[in-house]
Amino acid sequence: MKLLIVEDYKKISDLITLYAKQDGHEVIQVFSAEDALEQLKHHHMDVIILDLMLPHIQGEEFIQIVRSFTSIYIMVISAKIDVSGRINAIELGADDYITKPFSVEEVMAKLKNIEKRLNPIDQTIYSYHSGDLKIILASREVYVDQKLINLTKDEYDLLIYLIKHPLRSFSRDELITLVLPHSQAYDRVIDTHIKNIRQKIDVHPFRDSYIKTHYGIGYQFVGKKDE
Repeated sequence: MKLLIVEDYKKISDLITLYAKQDGHEVIQVFSAEDALEQLKHHHMDVIILDLMLPHIQGEEFIQIVRSFTSIYIMVISAKIDVSGRINAIELGADDYITKPFSVEEVMAKLKNIEKRLNPIDQTIYSYHSGDLKIILASREVYVDQKLINLTKDEYDLLIYLIKHPLRSFSRDELITLVLPHSQAYDRVIDTHIKNIRQKIDVHPFRDSYIKTHYGIGYQFVGKKDE
């Protein structure tokens, strides 16, 4: 997830950032509400981690401003421990309230739960040719004739993208841009990936390949989907 940490005490901000990055989150650190609002103008964020006692614009006012234009999840971490202050922050629009001193492990656990709600696991199962080919998205498992096969990450991502768009073919350049934008892949690498995928899933010699080559155009998934 993309986190915006609004905390004017740098040691606390750095600590949360360290753990968050270790858990795979992207983090932007700011030290005032004004800078946070500026970041929200230019970046999509998933969660705001907010201290209430900030310079200039206080956290409570910041919550009100943010709630005027977005429903982003706001997790307050504050030294204000009185119940009335906590209730006030929640009523203004905060989604969670943690008091200082706090456990950074608890914050990470809460972030994991938030991520699960924001990105629910896809329970779709794709099945073709009476179950000869089966893909379970939740676990990223691919079965051929009921046997689990091993695809590399790039091979799996390419296969799933083609499966999800069965009505059209994709050129090598399109697949690089749409599926492998952060890799160092070039057009012939796509050919190699497709060849490897075919070797692993096309195990019936008298059946057409699941992935059809349209010469001069690109690749298309043409497997017969089970009803």
